[in-house]
Amino acid sequence: MEVELAEIPSDNESVDGLCSSDDDLEENDLTNSKERRRNTVDNNDVDDENDFDEDDDYLLEVREKWKRVSKPRADLPFTKDCGPNIPDAVCSPIEIFFCLFPESLINLLVEQTNIYLLQKRGKQKEVNQTELLTFLGINILMGIKRPKSYRDCWSMNPQLHDHYISELMTVNQFGFFLSHLHLSDNTKEPTRGSPEYDKLYKIRPLVTTLNETFKKYYLPKKNQAVDESMIKFKGRSSMKQYMPAKPVKRGYKCWVRADESSYVCDFQIYTGKTASTEKLLGPRVVKDLTRELVNGNHHVYFDNYFTSVCLMVSLKSERIFACGTVQKNRKRLPKNQLLDKNMKIGDSEFQTSNTGIRWVKWIDKKPVHFLSNYHNPQDLTTVTRRQKDGSLKEVSSPVMCSDYNKHMGYVDNSDRLVPAYQIDRKSKRWWLRLFWHFLDLSVTNAFIIYKEKNFQPSLTLKKFRLDIVDKLVAKNLPSTKGRKRKVEVVGPQKPQISLEKRRSESAHMPFYNPKGHYKRCVLCSTKKDERRTLWSCSICKVNLCLLPTRNCFADYHK
Repeated sequence: MEVELAEIPSDNESVDGLCSSDDDLEENDLTNSKERRRNTVDNNDVDDENDFDEDDDYLLEVREKWKRVSKPRADLPFTKDCGPNIPDAVCSPIEIFFCLFPESLINLLVEQTNIYLLQKRGKQKEVNQTELLTFLGINILMGIKRPKSYRDCWSMNPQLHDHYISELMTVNQFGFFLSHLHLSDNTKEPTRGSPEYDKLYKIRPLVTTLNETFKKYYLPKKNQAVDESMIKFKGRSSMKQYMPAKPVKRGYKCWVRADESSYVCDFQIYTGKTASTEKLLGPRVVKDLTRELVNGNHHVYFDNYFTSVCLMVSLKSERIFACGTVQKNRKRLPKNQLLDKNMKIGDSEFQTSNTGIRWVKWIDKKPVHFLSNYHNPQDLTTVTRRQKDGSLKEVSSPVMCSDYNKHMGYVDNSDRLVPAYQIDRKSKRWWLRLFWHFLDLSVTNAFIIYKEKNFQPSLTLKKFRLDIVDKLVAKNLPSTKGRKRKVEVVGPQKPQISLEKRRSESAHMPFYNPKGHYKRCVLCSTKKDERRTLWSCSICKVNLCLLPTRNCFADYHK
């Protein structure tokens, strides 16, 4: 079968002049014939790392013809359900956390840790779920308190000793968990070089489970961003990356798709180069992370590492509307561009391809190139730029550029939330750094769901983490028979007791101390009307009235 290719320009050719009608830019009918693809692909393009192989799914079957004309905005209305997708009965911080970090994962940690103990043939008794939850709760709490060494919490020095943590677990038991925690059976790990070999075998159950729960309990909103995220790690690992432009320069690289609320919807851990270099890494990552968005009319933004003309065409065919910066030397971009020296700040030029892809070059402090599969390149807005004398100036900007700047920072926002109270724990075992990161990420995602459901809008991330800690360690709270922990009041404020502790079961009992000092009731006493009592709560360690006419003890714990 002969195919006429007279109208298809080669890579070295460009189309000059203006098009008088949008009819000349109608998208060509693409066939599935492999013969047509072989005839239209330049052999020199296959060897370039930014181009596409002959049998790749994203391959354009015809060459782009670029014209200096505009085309109307081509996105469709977004009508999908979005936001938190948790059951109506789930409303507390710990319940939302266990939706994302499920009990099945906790049971797997207990099971695999006990299997590892049997393999070592040690004398340590098997661990149980209560001990593991307490261990995780202490680590989340240490992300807020942040001791220089975890052993300081059990120090005999009263300046370093932490009474709350030391009464929950012994230092030897805590160190035991740090050195014996496991997620996978070592004896079943595939050998290096085998087809089943997986660099992430040690943590694969965690990655698989979280990817499922993150997508199950939160439906993606209209705007999404795909970007790189770095997990700090300075040890020795073949997966460690060095990225000098990132705030975290050394560590594990993770591809992330984040929602406009900064919720991490999907992620992939980059394991490094394989034996055969992957030429389509950027487009492949975007395609993998957007499978949930197919035919949903979502808007996705990514930077020039991922962007190419072929990827834009492929996403458009799946009703995923994409926009991103693009490297100026990418193949299949228009060749007949205006010279940068002939343009000043605020100037822009645009071209549209016969496949419906819009290209824009905008002059800011330096030229920036954009690709979009839905914007009208002629739509303009204004942005503010500070001049050398400190004054502000309005500069013309394409809407495509302002939309990109508005929505591209979702992954960076997530990266700012997670380290706020991060479990920054070092370990000789490489995968533990990933484990602590994804535990923090689960808490942060749970906090975003909690806030969007408006259960308690004023709750901060710090208090949210403390509520989760309270519930995780609830079964190991010290009893009244043991050593009593004092509740200290800083300044004139009343003691602040968490809701989880106040509303827990019947462990709270009234305690009368006839030899003690009358202290102010934390519920009814005020500056104008001081009410003092000898009754106190055995768990909260605060004084409460317990009288026939006034039962503050019962009211406080309702």
